[in-house]
Amino acid sequence: MIKPRPLAGRTAPGAVALALLLAGGLSGCGAAGTDFHPGVAAQVGDSSITVSQVDTVAGDYCSAITSQLQSNQQVLPLHYLRTGVAGRLTLVAAAKQFAAEKGVSAGDAYDQKVSQLQGAVASLPTDQQDAVIQIESSGDYISGVEQAVGKQVLRAAGAPTTKAADAAAAGKKAFSTWLADQDISIDPQFGLKIEGDQTVPTDTSISYALSDTAKNGAATSPDQSYASSLPSSNRCG
Repeated sequence: MIKPRPLAGRTAPGAVALALLLAGGLSGCGAAGTDFHPGVAAQVGDSSITVSQVDTVAGDYCSAITSQLQSNQQVLPLHYLRTGVAGRLTLVAAAKQFAAEKGVSAGDAYDQKVSQLQGAVASLPTDQQDAVIQIESSGDYISGVEQAVGKQVLRAAGAPTTKAADAAAAGKKAFSTWLADQDISIDPQFGLKIEGDQTVPTDTSISYALSDTAKNGAATSPDQSYASSLPSSNRCG
């Protein structure tokens, strides 16, 4: 059975099987004065990630994990998935550009992860397979690129060894610095910003949640009662 990892960042917060899926719960209402092209979820240099892409991947991923959510008696507001997917797709798009600029690949560990996932999801419909593989391997892709760049950095600095931990740290720093210099925009509706080499929640809303329902909807981890009360089209599980 597939065990989803957190979508918005790349570190697993650990507790409940799906607590999990996202670090960001703010869907946002848009930010005043923000110039963003309709239909574009994120712009990474010359590369665009559309809202349609985010919705398709989130929907297919939801379908893939629905039985697991139900067996765990868990429900997710769909906007948690959308936010996490938007963050992952944005970071991977950036990492691909970073890798191309540095002339590296994500390496064997990433290839092995993809192969492992392919075996795990072989019984799912193709669209669901693709969504799970795309999302579940995203952290491995970014880590692999960072590791490869980190080795370059250490060699260029004349380091006597290129131990994995040292390469990972050097690559993480290099990617974070590179990201800070790039023209990357994420639609405010997703309530995300790039910090270091990750996407993290940020409040892009111009309004304040006053009712209990509104506060539950904007919480950073899914409230089960609130999630269960949502229409089926707005929840997963």
